[in-house]
Amino acid sequence: MSKSSAKALNSAVPKDDTLSTGDNLLTALVSGCTAAAFTATVTYPFDFIKTQQQINNVAYMKKWNIPGNYPATLGQMYKGGSALVLGAVVKNGARLVSYNWASKFMSIDSHHGEPNKTTAPRIVIAGIMSATIETAFLIPFENIKITMIQNQSLKNELARTKDIGYDITGTKVGHHTHHHHQHSPHTLTSKSLFARQYVSPNSYYSAEILDTKKHKGRFSAPVPKGVQNIENLKAHYNKHPSLTLFGTVREMYKLKGIRAFTAGTFITYTRQIALSWVWFSSYNAMRQLINPHQTENAWFGHNHTLVQSLGLHTISSFAVIAVTQPLDVVKTHMQSKNGKAIYRDSLSTAYKLFMKQGPLSLFKGALPRFIKVLVSGGMTGIIYEYVENVVNAAGGQAMFKLE
Repeated sequence: MSKSSAKALNSAVPKDDTLSTGDNLLTALVSGCTAAAFTATVTYPFDFIKTQQQINNVAYMKKWNIPGNYPATLGQMYKGGSALVLGAVVKNGARLVSYNWASKFMSIDSHHGEPNKTTAPRIVIAGIMSATIETAFLIPFENIKITMIQNQSLKNELARTKDIGYDITGTKVGHHTHHHHQHSPHTLTSKSLFARQYVSPNSYYSAEILDTKKHKGRFSAPVPKGVQNIENLKAHYNKHPSLTLFGTVREMYKLKGIRAFTAGTFITYTRQIALSWVWFSSYNAMRQLINPHQTENAWFGHNHTLVQSLGLHTISSFAVIAVTQPLDVVKTHMQSKNGKAIYRDSLSTAYKLFMKQGPLSLFKGALPRFIKVLVSGGMTGIIYEYVENVVNAAGGQAMFKLE
């Protein structure tokens, strides 16, 4: 196997020691951010499908004969892509800068007689510090991405159900009922709106709908005047969902303020920690199976064949999805439009999904996420190496040099 192929495949394993390879910070920033942006752009359709599958309740849609809300064009599949790409660039930039700072901060003046050296535990701590910082930068963009995907999904639902006979956003509670079901006036007020018609999970639930969910069909008192403006905004954006990055940011801020961009903080950190732990553990375990007598300490050695490296990457990717997919599903629901209003915390979210939609609901979107993880790792390594070579070559050129 060629050196470049090995490097590309081995770079698939998440690591925060990019700078330890000898790249200067500028080269690492340009190469890392370019590779992150390119990979995020190419693999984004899988991210879109994954998020949509996680939010959709297929059984609920089939009950009311609701057409699917999946994208009809490639352009629709890239809604939210701008937020993800921007987030990937910011995340990688934050990772490299923070790791560079943390590794220098954790270094010691002298180690075994050599100046400016560090130890393995200090490198690990520096990696944890940089991972904490990069995840903090990632969370707002994840919230924006999910809202943009929901807006596109809602737009598709509105277009495909315009002749259904009622408002699928449930804006006018108690005034619409499915045309296939007739109810008495008493039933209309006693049964939950969700039992009388389809209400899209991609719309903002009104205060009245949220109250019926909490009190099992009992309507609350009229909405106070101070809250009416928010309810009017919900109704407006349910009819006209934002489909641009800045429009979505404005929509989120008007409805929820700053907290719209911080939802799912704890579960995102938990997922990132679990992802790194599972990947490193499974990768190292498989390396030991391939060569049980290997004594070298290098994690990313180039001594595997192409087939072995592909196998390591595939099995590690599968292990990551198998273990962390429930965390990813819970994160998506907590960062959705109605996440804070419906769910208290991560455990209650997982419990409600398990009880209402079954255990398989915690693994929705596993296939597209697996494909994305499988493809993005090797692609990131290839693009990183290519850009690194270009930057290094350009750095050695002198412009307007006199002979």
